[in-house]
Amino acid sequence: MMRSLYSAISGLKNHQIEMDVIGNNIANVNTTGFKRSRVTFSTTLSQTLKGASSPSANQGGTNPAQIGLGSILGSIDQIMTPGSAQSTGKNTDMMLEGSGFFVLDNGGNTVYSRSGGFSQDKNGYLEDPATGARVQGFSWGTDDTVIPTFSGANYGAIKFAKGDVLPLDNNLPVATTTAKFTGAATVSGVTFTAESAGPPVVPATLTGLDGAGNLSIPGMTETQAATPGANQYTFDRKTGTVTFPTGFATPTAPSPLNVTFVPEATPVSVTGLTAVVNYPPTPGATVYITTAAGSDVPYTAAANSAAPGDGEYAINVVNGKYQITFGTNEADGSTPTPLAGTKVGYDFVNKPHTLESFSIDQSGVVTGVYSNGVDSTTHKIAQVAVAKFANDAGLENVGGSFYVPTNNSGTASIGAAGEEGRATIVSSEIEMSNVDLSQEFTDMIVAQRGFQANSRVITVSDTLLQELIDLKRQ
Repeated sequence: MMRSLYSAISGLKNHQIEMDVIGNNIANVNTTGFKRSRVTFSTTLSQTLKGASSPSANQGGTNPAQIGLGSILGSIDQIMTPGSAQSTGKNTDMMLEGSGFFVLDNGGNTVYSRSGGFSQDKNGYLEDPATGARVQGFSWGTDDTVIPTFSGANYGAIKFAKGDVLPLDNNLPVATTTAKFTGAATVSGVTFTAESAGPPVVPATLTGLDGAGNLSIPGMTETQAATPGANQYTFDRKTGTVTFPTGFATPTAPSPLNVTFVPEATPVSVTGLTAVVNYPPTPGATVYITTAAGSDVPYTAAANSAAPGDGEYAINVVNGKYQITFGTNEADGSTPTPLAGTKVGYDFVNKPHTLESFSIDQSGVVTGVYSNGVDSTTHKIAQVAVAKFANDAGLENVGGSFYVPTNNSGTASIGAAGEEGRATIVSSEIEMSNVDLSQEFTDMIVAQRGFQANSRVITVSDTLLQELIDLKRQ
């Protein structure tokens, strides 16, 4: 049988495979993060009719005489060039700019993807909406200064949702101290005194509450007037004295005087004139420092938060923590009170900051904006993990726009975006397919002509065989 028949058949099969690849490319022209493939052909083992000979002193050498036996599929290569960017305006969408892949957990299996059209499920997990695979990364606790490590306890699925409480606010007092007074008595160092033993008392005071914060008395309201009126009281935080109106009667059981307050607290840490606290004073609140001797030094809010003056303080949020920085001197210019070993007291919003919005930067850090209705602060929530491989084209496509490593791709190096050659992240954009329709249509024409030419070889070979058969008839 003629060799040309089998050579042409191999050409037909290979061009069919090329058309399959081109068809898949065109089918995924709008698939997010898709990478086109190309087909290359190789020659088969040739049949040698005559070997090569070496030249002699009197005669030249001859080349080998070989007949090719067709073509074979050389490779199907993934072209990992970047696709164009499409702006979506959705803050959970992400695009990788450079070499790298998102890391996802798909039912317990780690997969990698260039498709960054993510969303959040009802539990707040950042996920691929088509498959439910969860985006992996580093999650912060309360300290924004921690260097992310993309392994261990803090590495895993990224989870956050609007309404989440700021981790620092987990230290907010969930209940205030309540002192109950029935007549002239002392409770936890707080003393109720009066001019006479029984009601009515004119006037009456409550002492021992210096530096207390968030003080309230059910059924009464605080007033800034010099003299409280009916059902009113004044509170001097510096001296810790509550003054009641003229004619105020000493409460008796079973209706005691309930005074709720937050005692002064020791700062989390102190550095020079800066105290780190778990929650900030309300805007404009006076902060009291209680010295070792028991005296209270008041500080008022500074107009310039960058440089508090004498007797002033400023609040700054640094790396997710609240810092109260006091002025160089006290209000009267005297030497400032050493912060070490002291306590601070102030009014604060006893309501946690909750997540209102978030943004994602080019290194994949998800930063949340938290508000308690009075002030706002920012805190790092998580950092999206990015993987890189020595040979991206060696990855195996397993469907769902997911890849898994192979023996020729190398192992994944997982870390932060923009580091060690990894791609950076562009938020609110997604990467489109890198399929170029003009290239695909041109390749389609070439494949079609190649298929037609191989078909013609089979036709002509068949004609020659028919001529050979017809020799007997003649």
